[in-house]
Amino acid sequence: MSSDVRRARDMLVAAAACAAGIGVFAAASRVAGRASSAAPGALSRPHRLAAITCDACHGKGDPAASCAGCHDPTKHRSARPGHARLGADLRCVDCHRAHGEGQTVALETSGAFVRSGAGVEARGQLAHGAPAATVPLVPLAACTRCHDPASRTDPIAVCAAGSADPSRTAVTCMDEHQPAGDTRRFAAWTAAAEVTRTTPWLAAPREERGPWGFAAAGLVSASSALVMRRRRRERKTSAAPVAPPAAKRLPVIDTSTCLGCHACVDACPFDVIEVEKFVAVVSRPDDCCGVVLCEQACPNGSLRIAEEGAALPRMVDDRLESVDVPGLFMAGDLTGLPLIKNALRQGAAAIDAIAGDLPKKSDADMLDVVIVGAGPAGLAASLRAKERGLRYVTLEQLTLAASVQAFPRHKLVYDQPLQVSCEGELWLRECTKEELLAQWTRVARKHALAIREGHRVIDVATEEGAFVVRAEHEGAEVAFRARRVIVATGRRGSPRKLPIDVADGAESKIFHHLADARTFAGQRVLVVGLGDAAMEAIIALASQPGTQVVVCHRGDGFTRGKARNVREMKWLAERGKIELRFQTELVSVGKMATIRTPDGPAETAADAVFVLIGGAPAWDLLERAGAKILSRPGASKDT
Repeated sequence: MSSDVRRARDMLVAAAACAAGIGVFAAASRVAGRASSAAPGALSRPHRLAAITCDACHGKGDPAASCAGCHDPTKHRSARPGHARLGADLRCVDCHRAHGEGQTVALETSGAFVRSGAGVEARGQLAHGAPAATVPLVPLAACTRCHDPASRTDPIAVCAAGSADPSRTAVTCMDEHQPAGDTRRFAAWTAAAEVTRTTPWLAAPREERGPWGFAAAGLVSASSALVMRRRRRERKTSAAPVAPPAAKRLPVIDTSTCLGCHACVDACPFDVIEVEKFVAVVSRPDDCCGVVLCEQACPNGSLRIAEEGAALPRMVDDRLESVDVPGLFMAGDLTGLPLIKNALRQGAAAIDAIAGDLPKKSDADMLDVVIVGAGPAGLAASLRAKERGLRYVTLEQLTLAASVQAFPRHKLVYDQPLQVSCEGELWLRECTKEELLAQWTRVARKHALAIREGHRVIDVATEEGAFVVRAEHEGAEVAFRARRVIVATGRRGSPRKLPIDVADGAESKIFHHLADARTFAGQRVLVVGLGDAAMEAIIALASQPGTQVVVCHRGDGFTRGKARNVREMKWLAERGKIELRFQTELVSVGKMATIRTPDGPAETAADAVFVLIGGAPAWDLLERAGAKILSRPGASKDT
């Protein structure tokens, strides 16, 4: 009996819904006779919230002229020269549509967003906060008037990204009305771009011609009400499952290649990043909004955005032994942990691990360990090997601590306040590079460490259960057999040098990599080379106050390099930030730098000379030994 009562109640609800549908049908019948079926589409959300009426735009002749009533035309001029040249031929409504495909993304500081368009709204939540703003989504189809999205050479290709339907693709790769500098605005655009990648293009509901559509809607409403009522009654009350929050995305900084140029610091709108001890660090992770502005501003790819806590692949295990080649150890920058203090600790730890499991058998012709590199890690390994009584040799292609010698003069050397203890003869707190080098030289002489300078290792191979390390010394090849090998060469590799004349005392002004761009603020700098590493250094130097940069390149133009680096270089040259001298070569360095030009030799003032023509990285050496390389951040082949 009770079921009969519920059925009667349901029928009453259905009857009421049908009556409403019939009423809608009647109203539609009256409207259909006088309303056009070809409506312009739903009004965009910002216009709807602002209560804009039809005659506000269409009662003044040109609808584009009505935009100035709410939008300041002086702040909405095109920031792109090509668009600005079009002048009045490029109107507001050519890109921004008030109806139909005019879509927007409204952002809130909590990370909540509303994507709207074509009378439809989609709400969602970002994994990070974002500046409160409403970002218009311009359909790519609006650009096809002048651009060809299918062409790989057209500038719009970067926005098209291979889209097959420009009418359903949003342009989010640029902010037409704002030049670089407003970081909060850029952060909003970046967050809106993320929304467009994770939510579909909003399509208008299918239009029904004539009043029968309204009648169908009424009938559907009636049946839906009946079904929904039954389902609510039959379904057990339970809380809807809550989706787990998306992992927070944070900057990950490779401090071994970080230039300390402050580009990411200046770009971050929320003061998440700082530069401490010449490298960038994430100081306020809770304030990070997760957008990629800092990643885009980094001149050499040392910063990337990744999920918090994401496991990074490793080349070594906890003992610093290669996961691919037993007996091959790595220490220092190669392990992904930069900083001198870490390198000193790892060099000693690698020797301790080796000493703990060396085979008992003795071979007079075989060393216990060969250490490749006499930088901080190699020096610490040499000292610990001496203390543990191991038979060892350390091979260094240049001189003791050559990597530290490459630091700018009087650079203060001290590590960040990490929880890494490092006591002993090799560590000095807050000293200059000259003081640290003097200390390391005294320690090496005091303990008579077996460091062979001028030995460039060219191969590491395994033969008959042992390692064979081959090196070049004074034009001859020498070989060493050892049970274990420690590679402590760092990531930067061996810089290529130029056959130039260097006057006495001028050696200190020549550098082969940029460690700290701000050290050269206000100086006159000559840079030789135009590969990616050179361009990244040039961009960092040019951003320092008062620094004058002259670029010397033997080619007749840009022949290689990342597109973004080339674009930035051209932008700097156009604005007089740098001076490009093509078809020139450096001849000598003294009080002045002499360069060879098509018109003959010329001199230029230079407080510092950077020779950035690439190098021979240690990655090839590790690969020949059998190790799999995960990434090559320091392997440059500039010319």
